[in-house]
Amino acid sequence: MAFTLQQLADNTGARLAGSGDVLIDSVADIAGGKVGSIIFAASGKYAKYLNTTDASAVIASEKLLAGCDKPALVTDHPRVVFAKIAALLYPKPEVRPWISPDAVIADDADIDASARIEACVVVQAGASIGPGTWISPGCVIEDNVRIGANVRLYANVTIGADCVVGDNSVLHSGAVIGADGFGFVWDTDRYIKVPQLGTVHIGKDVEIGANTSVDRGAIGATVIENGVKIDNQIQLGHNDHIGEHTTISGHTGIAGSVKVGRRSIIGGAVAISDNLEIADDVVLTGRSSVANSIKHAGIYSSAIPVIEAKKWRRILARIKQLDDMVKRIKDLESKTP
Repeated sequence: MAFTLQQLADNTGARLAGSGDVLIDSVADIAGGKVGSIIFAASGKYAKYLNTTDASAVIASEKLLAGCDKPALVTDHPRVVFAKIAALLYPKPEVRPWISPDAVIADDADIDASARIEACVVVQAGASIGPGTWISPGCVIEDNVRIGANVRLYANVTIGADCVVGDNSVLHSGAVIGADGFGFVWDTDRYIKVPQLGTVHIGKDVEIGANTSVDRGAIGATVIENGVKIDNQIQLGHNDHIGEHTTISGHTGIAGSVKVGRRSIIGGAVAISDNLEIADDVVLTGRSSVANSIKHAGIYSSAIPVIEAKKWRRILARIKQLDDMVKRIKDLESKTP
């Protein structure tokens, strides 16, 4: 599939600079463009490639395009325009309705005639699957699950009983939605399990990465609101509530009963303790550890960046002396007239 640069400008809202007749059939990395491709420069450090690339066109801001003689799409948001163009050039494959004879479908499951169910899928009693939904091999849809329209489940996704997945959502391979939360209480001499009686409600336009686990609520629902994007290998505990359009990067772990606000950005390997509230528009940088609620929007960090081991050991030794140092300072202050 190919588009003229003028067509791409019309579709993305970017301003055309140069010939609109240039034909674009692919996107490329900024250092690896070729004839027929388009690249983008998101910051000044990439500007050097704009005149050396073999790409047929570029995407950049007005400032970065100074001195560039390539046909261009001019925008303050090069990444956004690039993403829209990539979606045009590489459209999703069409969903062709089909139910594999190797699928196991309960008699009372409700599957729309336009859905696609591939080999070794299991759909249990009372489940419903909406129009245009595509379920890849090996997925398990348990009792009374409700899946909306145009949902894509990649291979080996499991959705536990009574959970809900909203329209246009994407769940990548190995995701587990609605497993039991980590609920145990100590009873004299052993742990006993607290029955996990709730569900998971996933909104519309949600994307959940490979091998991510979203636990069902202990009572009530774990909720993921519309537009949330969740990376690979993430753990969300029971009764978490993730606000709309929040993004969560890989290896993050969120304990149970945490409420995360809207439009928040959670970096990689962040750890959030249970029963906390995170305000709207909060950014948590990678490897941060959150032990208290955050009540105001802003950027928060807690990890110490990597430094030379010898220097780190010296700092750690001093940290261990802080209690004694504080005591000595207080003793000196108490003796000061």
